[in-house]
Amino acid sequence: MQSPPASPTKSSTSPSRSELLYKVIIIGTQAVGKTNLLSVAARGDQFDERSAATLQPEFVTVKVQRPDWKFGEPNQFIRAQVWDTAGQERYQAISSSHYRRANGALIVYDVSEKKTFTDIFPGGKGGSPWLTALKENSDPALLAAVMLVENKVDKLNETSGDKTKFVKDQDVQKVLSETVFKDPKQGLGWLHEAKAEETIPFRIANSLLFARTSARHNTAELFEQCEKAVPGKGLTIQGMSLDGLPEFLKQQQPPKLEYEPDVEVKSISQALEALVLRIYARSKNIEAGASKPSGKAFHLHEAPASAQTNACC
Repeated sequence: MQSPPASPTKSSTSPSRSELLYKVIIIGTQAVGKTNLLSVAARGDQFDERSAATLQPEFVTVKVQRPDWKFGEPNQFIRAQVWDTAGQERYQAISSSHYRRANGALIVYDVSEKKTFTDIFPGGKGGSPWLTALKENSDPALLAAVMLVENKVDKLNETSGDKTKFVKDQDVQKVLSETVFKDPKQGLGWLHEAKAEETIPFRIANSLLFARTSARHNTAELFEQCEKAVPGKGLTIQGMSLDGLPEFLKQQQPPKLEYEPDVEVKSISQALEALVLRIYARSKNIEAGASKPSGKAFHLHEAPASAQTNACC
């Protein structure tokens, strides 16, 4: 039996001294296809229709080159160990050690089984609220990226099956627009009550990546939340056109958030690599001993000073 790494340190075995090692966990209700996803993504294995339940903790390793690496610099590669559960989800008894030192997470549901989706989020009836468990058991100073995975999308094209059990797209979009994986110290109410220009950077930095996958066909579509400017032309307020207003007034319209596709991601392995790169972008300074990252938030979307927090739930 393999045991999880004690911390996201540089590995003393497989990775070289110039490679960083992150810990990524995969969680979700039993039989949503977690093990098949990992097998197809990292090992290149064929999809196994009769894949047995995982009975002991196991991991796969992915290796990605740093996008900002320059010749002669150390730390050319990033490695991530992606840890599967040990089948404990059958008993809703995932050990807190599974979450410990996690730098990233994949939360998986089966698009053809609505309950596996409602099990993920607070308020879901029955089962384990997986996102809540992640927040409660992980270190928010280390957890840098989370991806929501809608698996078995090939079933959407099948003519058989009870379609009433399928997850509705509008429910997914609603959850994505309202969910952050790291709560602000001001409380979740701040995200709804404060001005958009204050909350949008925090929402983007702590939003869920979203992937639609088919382990059967090794396909993936990846989406990430982006800030979209609201054009002034054609806008109205209470029926009054804004076209004649000065430009500076038009620009005061609050931007909106939308999920945009990443056209470069086509396979499950590419989606997994995107998660690893998101972790790296948000926590560049995780070093040996699992010191807390001091890197900036993802891309240019840095949370305002008032929103930076180590609070979890």
